[in-house]
Amino acid sequence: MPDGHASKTDEARATVPGGGGVLQYFDDTRRTSPDLPAVEYRGRQLSYEQLGRTADTLAAHLRTLSVAGTVVGIRTDRSFRLPIAVLAALRAGAAYMPLDHAYPQPRLDFMMRDSGMRVLLTHRTPTGLPPAPPGTRVVLLDEDVPGGADGQRPRTASTADDLAYVIYTSGSTGTPKGVAMPHGPLRNLISWQRETFTSGVGSRTLQFAAASFDVHFEEMFSTWGTGGCLVLVDEEIRRDSHRLLRFLDEQRVHRVFMPFVALQALAHTAQDVGRHPRSLQEVVCGGEQLYITPAVRRFFGALPGVALHNQYGPSETHNVTALRLSGDPASWPERAPIGRSIDAARVRVLDGDGNPVPAGVTGEIVIGGPVLARGYLNRPGLTAERFTPDPLGPPGSRVYRTGDTGRVDDQGRIHFLGRDDGQVKIRGYRVELGEIESAVRALPEAADAAVVVNESRTAGKRLVAYVVAEPPLPDDLRDRLAETLPEYMLPVAFVPVERLPLTPSGKLDRQALAARELTVTGSGVGPAEDGVQQELTLLWEQILDAKDIAFNDNFFQLGGTSLLAAVLISRINERFGAYADLETFIARPTISAMAEWIEEQCDLSRQPVRLDS
Repeated sequence: MPDGHASKTDEARATVPGGGGVLQYFDDTRRTSPDLPAVEYRGRQLSYEQLGRTADTLAAHLRTLSVAGTVVGIRTDRSFRLPIAVLAALRAGAAYMPLDHAYPQPRLDFMMRDSGMRVLLTHRTPTGLPPAPPGTRVVLLDEDVPGGADGQRPRTASTADDLAYVIYTSGSTGTPKGVAMPHGPLRNLISWQRETFTSGVGSRTLQFAAASFDVHFEEMFSTWGTGGCLVLVDEEIRRDSHRLLRFLDEQRVHRVFMPFVALQALAHTAQDVGRHPRSLQEVVCGGEQLYITPAVRRFFGALPGVALHNQYGPSETHNVTALRLSGDPASWPERAPIGRSIDAARVRVLDGDGNPVPAGVTGEIVIGGPVLARGYLNRPGLTAERFTPDPLGPPGSRVYRTGDTGRVDDQGRIHFLGRDDGQVKIRGYRVELGEIESAVRALPEAADAAVVVNESRTAGKRLVAYVVAEPPLPDDLRDRLAETLPEYMLPVAFVPVERLPLTPSGKLDRQALAARELTVTGSGVGPAEDGVQQELTLLWEQILDAKDIAFNDNFFQLGGTSLLAAVLISRINERFGAYADLETFIARPTISAMAEWIEEQCDLSRQPVRLDS
């Protein structure tokens, strides 16, 4: 298996419970409680024994393909196929690599080549089979796996050092980088969670995260490690806060993991429709800074006893700190700390010389202990740069330098303060600005480019590309970038500039660009024609922090996301007495189309249209 040439030290063996693979948690529950529901999808359940036997059958087939010690790609939908494929790959002694359907095909092609993937687990879609590199063995989950398993479980002897998964994150050089995560740190995480969370036997956890996000693993194995049931949800429901809220309530979900932006949208929706998921017991946030907004306070105020957990950790370590918020939400801090180190992790704030800083002083967040990834696949130089010897630890131990800035308060809690380089978090995803800049520079119109984050009060964090080019810029730049970049990495605006600002030392002055005022503008061609269109225009301008929006401008091309769309839909339903959902809006993402739908669904003849609300 390719690796980042990172050394396999004893750090992963030192304190990891059991010293073996993560499958032990699933196997323990399967052995003691085989009939408990392990996973549920569209009202159908598979017990631990049923799920285990199905995965064993696939694992036995994978063993005949000699996958042990290699990377197995998984490209499938959010159905039973996904947990079956993950368990089977691990059972066969392989590491799994999730391939997200939402990623552009060129990005997936690179990941498959770079990882050295030999086998792809997938299924047929209405458009046919997903492409795979030459020489790849494609196993169709619904067709190619022999039936009639004899119940013999393939022998698995994973060690703490063996790889469990490879997840690709944004790379500063223009190509994504694969984080190679062994079993040891993951066992440590799940062991800590089993002792920390209230979820236990029979608890129902939503599978919310995308498979390409490391939280997806945490959702699965923290649930199975305590005898809980993983509740799968279709993508159409997951990204629609109205339908998701109803799903959480009707499916009696006890625990959900989600980034702050998704929690904020859910909280707004709950307030708008007057419905709260009464079965909820725990909400776990991670991936970006958690803010306790008025909407979040109201949401938890309506659900007394529900705990909010804030977790922190990059893909190179998974989660390594945690903070639990409970009691009266009115007392919760507006900007939540990321808490203290979990078991076995050593999370410190260090100065430039590698020394701990006093409380209240800013430094770099540095992570040590048996919680580190092996490194980056095929990137020995980058691995050596980010995974360095631990200046405060025993010989052979390493730390991961996160590049995040933080400080420790007088209670010993760590506060995340931001980045000290070109890396940002957008909607929970880690994004290297350099990768986006490389993609923009590859456009024939661009002589140079810089991408910065613009903070909007209503629209949140937005990526803005400043392009050295002759104005006006073509209207299709975003569409062309979408051929190579995931949706969350696409700028909402492209601003032509004569030259990029530089610091006195000759470096790009990102602060000068970020300080520029920006208003996203529509085409301005075809203003609203009637009262409904005019009121929709006002709503769009408020939510997108935009101006000059025309009746045929596309909401998503102006920087709208599914989460912002959920807020807009709530306002539309409240104002017009309609019942639109995300699916309705995606099919009608322009003011004219949405106005036509509203007029068809609602009797507006007796409703005065307010333009000042």
